[in-house]
Amino acid sequence: MMNDPNGTDRGRGTLRDHVSRNAPPPDVAGRVRATLESRGLVRTGDGGMATRRRSVAWVVRAGLVAAGFLLGLAVRNGSLAPVATPAGQYVLLLYGDPPDDTGAVHVAREREYGQWASSLTGARWVGGHELADVIEDLGPRGAAPVSRERLAGYFVIDAPSRQRAAEIARSCPHLKYGGRVVVMAIAG
Repeated sequence: MMNDPNGTDRGRGTLRDHVSRNAPPPDVAGRVRATLESRGLVRTGDGGMATRRRSVAWVVRAGLVAAGFLLGLAVRNGSLAPVATPAGQYVLLLYGDPPDDTGAVHVAREREYGQWASSLTGARWVGGHELADVIEDLGPRGAAPVSRERLAGYFVIDAPSRQRAAEIARSCPHLKYGGRVVVMAIAG
């Protein structure tokens, strides 16, 4: 190997000066790119922006997953300040079925009850369900059933006091359809 006396060559490219410098025709790059794109070997001609956007989207998604995971750990470990919880849980027992509560009327009333439960203020709806027919009434022989009226459903709420639970029961749409609502505190 021959060394360049100026130290710029560093032993490489000594033939560089002897090779012709022909530039490819201007349309070759475009044709090669189009061929590679049509075969699915490279992405569209956006200069890699779509790939970068997808990479950024995945990084953002991974960050959100990590943030959710860390938030869950913080809540589980009690690192975050607990939210004030109401003083007690109460069950609102809905007795009686209005005679016209069938078909479309029933569906509309279900929606109305759900909207009522979702819009409670000063308390929190915990759960509830409509109940179907009694399958069997078990108890001592000859004992009278607990109630002659059918238990049609129930709601469970968190409320700060017995008085607030009673106020909420008085606003239940079941009353305006001729039903009865019984409020009971849940022990414990």
